[in-house]
Amino acid sequence: MEKLIHTNERARRRELASQTRTMITRTLPVEDADESSITLGYNDFYLQIAFTELHPLMVVYLARALNRSGTRKDAQLANDLNLKSVLGSHAVNAEAGCYSFRAAHWLDAELTKERFLEILERDAEEAGRAYHKLTG
Repeated sequence: MEKLIHTNERARRRELASQTRTMITRTLPVEDADESSITLGYNDFYLQIAFTELHPLMVVYLARALNRSGTRKDAQLANDLNLKSVLGSHAVNAEAGCYSFRAAHWLDAELTKERFLEILERDAEEAGRAYHKLTG
């Protein structure tokens, strides 16, 4: 697959991911970063944003402790949420007592600060609603 993508297109995709990453680091108070992701706190969630250059994708992970072990009921609720969610996927790690939400966003064009914040807020709202259903 990678060899089928023209060199110019690979460079364009790499630049989209790089521009998006730079814009995010200028917009949010990043706590940590490595070559493929950035992490910070956001709306009481642990937020990690990862990037892939080949596709290019921006993957948003929002996680939050449940302050208890996960239960079978939590797993069923996460499954029910996944049947209804169009934004991303929900999961509960029973051993860690942690809820997480994951959404992948294609980067077809340069992402503006305003559009990024809209996407992030919608992801955070979805995760927040699910978290409150889990914690009741």
